[in-house]
Amino acid sequence: MWLDSTAQRRYVMDGITEMACFLRKNRDLSIENGLRLIECTLAPLLAFSGLVIIWPEKEFKKLTAAFVRCNKEAWQKSPNTSTALFTFPKDRGGLQMKMPRAIICSATWGHLTWCCEFDDGTRQLAEITYRDALEQHGCLDMEDFEAEILAWDQAS
Repeated sequence: MWLDSTAQRRYVMDGITEMACFLRKNRDLSIENGLRLIECTLAPLLAFSGLVIIWPEKEFKKLTAAFVRCNKEAWQKSPNTSTALFTFPKDRGGLQMKMPRAIICSATWGHLTWCCEFDDGTRQLAEITYRDALEQHGCLDMEDFEAEILAWDQAS
């Protein structure tokens, strides 16, 4: 992205913070409805704008922490509840919530799939970007690239 994305990052963070405050104030909302609210608002917010925003590692950690905090509020748990409960896979006793990196990756793959379906210039742009990403990370193919970028704890 060519422009400073500070305002866009702030917009996403404000949306997540606002949702956490709403869930905190409305404890009479059922856990199921709180989770549905998060699923219907935060995931689309992040999927829509998260793709084009440059997220420095420090800011992305804040985003992830805010996302987890919002889920803690939906589950009506204390802010001191261990994050591992929410992030671990279900087969290891966790709730396996969808983390921001997984939402962004899923949306990215959806956009790439759409770009590759049509031969209108977006396909060539996607191919050039793909080759640049492979070259930048020293990978031979998409499998190497996924292993380089996404470990299980980052994409779950």
